[in-house]
Amino acid sequence: MRKNLRIRPYTFYPSLTILGILSYLALFDNENFLAITSQIHHWLLDNFGWMYLLSAFSLVITCFVVFFSPIGNMRIGGKEAKPLLTKWQWASITLCSSVAIGLLFFASSEPIIDMAYPPKFLGAEPLSRESAVFGLAAVFMHWSLTTYALYSIPALAFALAYYNFKRDFSISSAMFVGSNIELKSTTKQLIDAFALIALVAGMITSLGSSILMLEGGINALFTTEIGTTALALIAALVMVASALSAASGLHKGIAFLSSWNAKAFIAFSLLVLIFGPTSFIAHAGLDSLSMYLSNFVNWSLDTGVVVEDSWPKDWTVFFWAAWYAWAPIVAIFLGKISRGYTVKEFLIFNVAMPSIFVLFWCSIFGGYSIYLELTANNVLSDTLSQKGPGAIIWELMQDLPGSIFFIAFFLIMSFMSYVTASDSAIDAIAGTCVESFHEQDEEPKSPLFIKLVWGGIIALLACIMTINSGLDGLKLVSTIGGFLGMIIAMCAQIFLLRLCFLKREKNKVTI
Repeated sequence: MRKNLRIRPYTFYPSLTILGILSYLALFDNENFLAITSQIHHWLLDNFGWMYLLSAFSLVITCFVVFFSPIGNMRIGGKEAKPLLTKWQWASITLCSSVAIGLLFFASSEPIIDMAYPPKFLGAEPLSRESAVFGLAAVFMHWSLTTYALYSIPALAFALAYYNFKRDFSISSAMFVGSNIELKSTTKQLIDAFALIALVAGMITSLGSSILMLEGGINALFTTEIGTTALALIAALVMVASALSAASGLHKGIAFLSSWNAKAFIAFSLLVLIFGPTSFIAHAGLDSLSMYLSNFVNWSLDTGVVVEDSWPKDWTVFFWAAWYAWAPIVAIFLGKISRGYTVKEFLIFNVAMPSIFVLFWCSIFGGYSIYLELTANNVLSDTLSQKGPGAIIWELMQDLPGSIFFIAFFLIMSFMSYVTASDSAIDAIAGTCVESFHEQDEEPKSPLFIKLVWGGIIALLACIMTINSGLDGLKLVSTIGGFLGMIIAMCAQIFLLRLCFLKREKNKVTI
């Protein structure tokens, strides 16, 4: 029998209020708001950049330690726990909830940016072949193994805390997994509120950026400019689809869309590989993979401060801050859907498999963009300087035979990518806003109206701020929130490692 779920007041109302204030400032006092958030953002990255780098690298190491530890064979939910999802559903949801529209565009644009503006430590000329190999290797660095380790350790800690130790449906539960430490209810709710604010700010800016990218695809497809009304319709359509998918539940909505989207990813990438410069893509992918693996430790820990190279801060540290902002709420969702599988299976499906897919995807689209840049008179770097990074993928599509088909396919896939990523986030956001429960035969659910409220807020603010150029400040708010995400992940990491080798304490201590 389902319980009536009550709203957690110190999570739901403060997050709504603070987001309202931040959105108001971003819209009506954007210059000062941007100046203040920029100062805080740069102060954090300047003073704690080393911590972002070290913690992210240590999370990768932790994945291997946990995999081979005594808890590797522990089943999430207990020995008799039944999986919520089939392995294909689990794999497709994990992939699609973490591969949002950003990867689709950055896979082709980041190599060109790094080709045009290589870091000092590389010692390579701009737009050279050496900088091209580095550009693709940098995409591997920023979008594969470390990113998934950063999500997966807090997600695993949450899954064990919630299902095995019967803690609350709260990211704070992951922070002290397996210990006798219990936070007070108000403290837990406030931690969730601040994590939620960082994620929602990130979702607003992500949707706003996605709207502009989809606008570029529509312009390329129909060779016409679309207006403000069309932008609003795109935002509304994306979030209505996301909210309805989240509202329909894990199996009917999220699993169904993710399954089809994962198949679309595979089919589209294979088509581009076949009709694109296949041999060059294979060589570029292997060369860049070699550079990535050879320099993984160096790039993971290099701050660039001593040699006055800003590239690590502008790219690697910035990416880790952004991923940390998403990590707490994404961890709740990834942990929620993992019941019934072992810890080893969790790490395979949440770290290894998506990382391999990202390497495959980025090799194809990053390799193709490098090929076009080197053989077509710097056409993509010219596009970068004239139209921005979001236009590179559409220029790339124009080079394929039957380009209209590829543009239309990619446009639909981009739309679905944001929907499948945001529906899982909305589901997790709504789940943190209500009191938790433990029923072994049911998936954790939250009221429909909360999902619709958050979906509507994100769509409305993204649309307004895209039209009024107010996204930059909220983007910085999200990365600032990544500092809290890092603290949460580090706590989860410490207590998860402790759980691997020490017995669980019995006496509860409330702080």
